Amino acid sequence: MATLILTLPSTSLHPGAVLDYVLSPDGLAVGTASSAPLSLLPNASTGRVTQTLLLVGAAQLSWHRVQLPKGAAANSARLRAVLEGLLEDQVLDDPAGLHFALEPGSTKASSAWVAVCDKAWLRSGLQALEAAGIAVARIVPELVPSAPADTGPGAAPSADASSLCAIENDGQALLLHASAKGVTPWPLQASTVALLHWPQDAPLRAEPAVAALTEQLFGRSVALQSRPERALAACQNDWDLAQLDLVNNQRSRSLKRVGAAWSALLQAPRWRAARWGLLALVAANLLGLNVRAGAERAALQAQRKAIDAVLTSTFPATQVVVDAPVQMQRAVAALQQNAGALGARDFETLLGAWARAAPTAPVPDGLDFANSELRLHGVALAATELANATQTLKTQGIALSASGADLTLRAAP
Repeated sequence: MATLILTLPSTSLHPGAVLDYVLSPDGLAVGTASSAPLSLLPNASTGRVTQTLLLVGAAQLSWHRVQLPKGAAANSARLRAVLEGLLEDQVLDDPAGLHFALEPGSTKASSAWVAVCDKAWLRSGLQALEAAGIAVARIVPELVPSAPADTGPGAAPSADASSLCAIENDGQALLLHASAKGVTPWPLQASTVALLHWPQDAPLRAEPAVAALTEQLFGRSVALQSRPERALAACQNDWDLAQLDLVNNQRSRSLKRVGAAWSALLQAPRWRAARWGLLALVAANLLGLNVRAGAERAALQAQRKAIDAVLTSTFPATQVVVDAPVQMQRAVAALQQNAGALGARDFETLLGAWARAAPTAPVPDGLDFANSELRLHGVALAATELANATQTLKTQGIALSASGADLTLRAAP
C-alpha cells in the first residue's frame, strides 16, 4: 500500500512548519522524498496515500527496561501510574509531563522496554497534523533496541546484537547506537568512537552528509544509508507509540483514516475504474429488478384475468367483476339457498361440524346463531380437548374461539 512517512521535528509543530516526508508506493521502497509545509503534504485526498505514519527521531526518545508487576500491562487503567512509579528515579523530568509506550507483546512478559518522550511535544504535533487534515495511522520510533544476541559473556558486539549509524540531526552529527541495552544517541567525535570500541567487521552505516567524517574517525569505509531509507526501515517494526494518554487520539485517527479512505474511493483518479464498475453493477441490478418486476406484474395480471374469466363463464349474469373470489362465493351461496342446500355458514353445518369435532363435549346450556356465527353457552372443555377441536374445525374452514365457558364457531370467509 502507498505509505506516507512524516518525520516529527524536534521543535513544536505549527501550521507553517516544514516536514521531511517519504512517500513509498508499496511501503518497501522509497518513491518520493522531500520536504513541504503541512498544507502541501501529499495526503489521502490526492489518491496517492493509503496510510500515514509519523516517525519520532531517536534523539527525542529515551529507553528504559522495567519489571512490570503481574497483570499491570493488561490493566491500562493503572498502567500509567505503575510506569510513573517505576521510572520516577530513572528520568530527569517530572513523569507527569512524559509520555510512555510499552513494547509490542509486553502483556505476555514481566520485563519490557518503555519508550519515553515529552508528552506535550508529541500531543501538539498530533493536533497540528489533525488540524491539517492528516490522519496518522501509527507513531513509530526511528530506532528500537536490538534483540539480545546469542553470545557468551564478554563477547564483542555483533550485527545481530547491535547497530550503529551516523546521522545529521538539526545540524549536529550523531551516532545512533542500538543494542540489547537500549538506544543511545552519541555525538560523532573521536572520544565517542574510542569509547564504543566498534568492531572492524561490524556493519557501520552513515548518511551521505556525515559519511566522510565517519570514515575519518573510524578509519574504515561505511555503508551509505540516506535519511529516507532509514525512515522506511524504521517503519518495518511493530512499535506504535500511540498508547495510554493517546488512545483516544488513536481512535480519532482511525475514524479520520476511514473517512480519508472513503474520500479517496469517491474522488481519487486511481479508483475511477472501480467507481465506474460499481455504477455499472448497480445499474445492471436495477435493470434486472425492473425486468423481473415487470414479468411478475404480467403473470399476476394474467392470473386475475383467468379468475375473472372463470367467474363470468360460470355465472354469466355477472356484469361487472370487482372481486372475483368474493363474488363467486356469494353466487354459490345464493344457488345453495335457492336449491335448499346447506351452506358452509348455515346453522346446521356449523352445529354438525362441532358434533364431529368434539363428540364427547357436554351438551350446551344454550345456542345462539346470528350473522353466520354459532355461539355455544356453558361448554367447559379441557385445554387439550379445546386444542384438538380447534385444529379439527380449522381443517374444515371453521374458526373456533373460546370466551370463558362460551364457544363461538365461525366459517372462514
